[in-house]
Amino acid sequence: MKNIAVCDDEQKCIDDVLKLIEEYRELHPELEADVFPYSSSEALLSAREKKNFDIYILDIYIDSRSGVDIAGELRKDNDEAAIIFLTTSAVHYRDAFRVNAAHYLEKPVDRNEFFEALDRVFDESNERYYAVKDIDGLTKVRLSDIYYILSEDHYKSIVTPDRSYLVRGTMQEIMDGIGDDAFYLLNNKVIINLKRMKKINSSEIEMEDGKYFPVPRGSYRSISELFLKYSFE
Repeated sequence: MKNIAVCDDEQKCIDDVLKLIEEYRELHPELEADVFPYSSSEALLSAREKKNFDIYILDIYIDSRSGVDIAGELRKDNDEAAIIFLTTSAVHYRDAFRVNAAHYLEKPVDRNEFFEALDRVFDESNERYYAVKDIDGLTKVRLSDIYYILSEDHYKSIVTPDRSYLVRGTMQEIMDGIGDDAFYLLNNKVIINLKRMKKINSSEIEMEDGKYFPVPRGSYRSISELFLKYSFE
């Protein structure tokens, strides 16, 4: 059973979200969830002292407080809950990233985008794998575990938190085999997992494991936009 908190200081927005959640539940009768609407940040913060919520759907602007600030408070004692922000502006992407939001949807909320966000939040089995064949045999590697792939002469090194896998094949063959847009061919020697980026500036990219790669000339803006996009997936 999942507990969902919806918080917005506009009743119409709450009603719209509740309607969408109800439509989603009709499509997924197996889903077990209770929904709790709140029209103020005070009411939400008071409620969470008595009840554990698995999902928060928050407006970026709630009464006199920022939804991002509220999310920061929620994160102090709950790192696992999924947070979905709803807003009329895209300017808070970076703030939402800071509090590890799951999704960031602009108002008026698109039905399909909202459903896709709930799909990803609820579907804990929505993990994809890449079959790696190396000297140890055939191994199923989760795409989310791959930091990056390095070209080393005839071999390619697939780097994960636990180990690296040396495989044969071209970078393009690996890209085609992975088949996931979150993997970006930085140059002919490096493929990065955009979801595993930690930081980017005009000159370099830092990955979650501390590895640095130079930003190709003229690509900082496009990679930054992809970085923000995949931070919420």
